[in-house]
Amino acid sequence: MIDPVVERQYSDTKELMSHWNTFHQFFNLGVKGENITPEKENQFLDLKSRIAMLHDSFMDALTSNQNVGQDVLSVITRAITLKGVNRLSTADTKKLETEWHDVYLLLNDTIAVLEQKRQDLDAINESQFRAKRAAGLANQKVRKFLGSFYFKLSAIIVALLFVTIGIQTLGFYDYDNIGQMSGLTTPYNWGKAAVRIVKPDSPWPSIQSMYRKPHSGWPAGLSEPEVDTDLDKDGAARKLAQLTAPAGIGQQFGTILQSALEFKYEESTKQHGDGVEIYTFRFANADQSRELDKLWKDTRKGYANRPQNNRTPTPPVIDRLEMAPSVNIVTIVYSQNPETAVKMMEDVFGRPH
Repeated sequence: MIDPVVERQYSDTKELMSHWNTFHQFFNLGVKGENITPEKENQFLDLKSRIAMLHDSFMDALTSNQNVGQDVLSVITRAITLKGVNRLSTADTKKLETEWHDVYLLLNDTIAVLEQKRQDLDAINESQFRAKRAAGLANQKVRKFLGSFYFKLSAIIVALLFVTIGIQTLGFYDYDNIGQMSGLTTPYNWGKAAVRIVKPDSPWPSIQSMYRKPHSGWPAGLSEPEVDTDLDKDGAARKLAQLTAPAGIGQQFGTILQSALEFKYEESTKQHGDGVEIYTFRFANADQSRELDKLWKDTRKGYANRPQNNRTPTPPVIDRLEMAPSVNIVTIVYSQNPETAVKMMEDVFGRPH
C-alpha cells in the first residue's frame, strides 16, 4: 500500500538532498570569491528559500538527531550571500563545512529509512498499516517529549527542588551547611532561591553565604573592600546610633542592631573622593531586618514629606546612609558623598534609591 505522508517526506527529502548538494557548490563558489554575479546571488537566494520550505517535511521524517536537522536552517542563515560567505573567517568557513557534511549524512540516512518504509508498506494491508502508524506516532511523540526542552527543564526543577527542599524536609541533610563553604556559595544561592519559592523567609546561615556583586561590578573608583575587625558589633551599633540620632531614631536603631547574631565591617576607599563604610548585620530571622528597614524608610519619608514652612534642617545622615535588607541580613552603606552611597545600592545590591 501507499502512505501519502511517507511519499511526501520521501519526495521532499530527496529534493532537499539535491538542493543541499547545489548549495555546497554555491558555497564553494562564495569561498573562492570568483565569478560572483548578481544573477548567481539571486539563484543562491532562491535556492536557500526552497531549502527552507522543504525543511519542515524533513524534520517530520526524523526520529532522531533533531539537533543536526535544525542545522539546515542554521547553515543557510549564516551564509547570507555569496559575497558574505567570501568574507567569513577560516574558522567560520570550516564550521559551516562540517555542519553541512553532518546534514548531508543525515539526509542520506533519512532517505534510506524512508525507502525502507515504502518497501515495508508494500507488504502490509491497510489495517496493519494504520495500527503500525498509530503506534509509531505515539512512540515518536513520547521520544520528542522526553528529548524536549520543557521535559528537561521540568526534570531539572524537580531534581533541584528535591535536593534543596525534599532532602531537608526528609531530614537527610541540612542544606544550609553548604552556605558555610566559601567554594559552594554560587550553587548554594541557586538552591536558596528555590527554597524561598515555598519559604520566602528562609534565613541566610551566615553573612558570607549571601550573594553580593563582586568588586568588578562596583561603582568606578572604589577600592577592593577591606575587612576591619577592630570594630565589633556593639561598637558599630553605637556608632550608627549616633549617626542616626539627629533623625530622632538613634536609640531604636542601635537597639535593633545590637540583637544581631553576626557582624562584619568593611571599608572601601576612593581616590580623589569619599569612599564607603559597609556594615553587615545578620539576625536570627527576617523580623528584625524588616523592622530596621521600615524604621529607616519611614524616617526618610517623614523628612521628605515635611511642610515647606518647616525650617528644621534635614540631618546629613538621611542622604548619606543607604540600607539593603536581604531576608535576615541587613547591609548598611554610609558615605560622605550621597551619590556614592546610592550607586552602591543600585550597582552592588540592585536596590533602587
